[in-house]
Amino acid sequence: AGSEFFDSNALLLVGRVDYHVVKDWEFTGEIRYLGVSEAEDAKAGALLAAYKHINQNVKVGVGYNFTDFSDDLTDLDYDSKGVFFNVVAKF
Repeated sequence: AGSEFFDSNALLLVGRVDYHVVKDWEFTGEIRYLGVSEAEDAKAGALLAAYKHINQNVKVGVGYNFTDFSDDLTDLDYDSKGVFFNVVAKF
């Protein structure tokens, strides 16, 4: 019987810029590149987001992923393009 697992090498490169505007707002921009050697495939794109700081430890945001891949390298569905909501907390 064949194995459900196989070796795969992927390279994810992300360049990110965060820009703080006024007291509680932050804008984020990313340039992304994903290369998968076994599939001989490469994809590139961008992500933009805006965040509102709720307090010193929590910010909430909304953005748009212009690529169809995720920064989660275990997610191989290539259906990540579109609007996203995000909550970031630090302790």
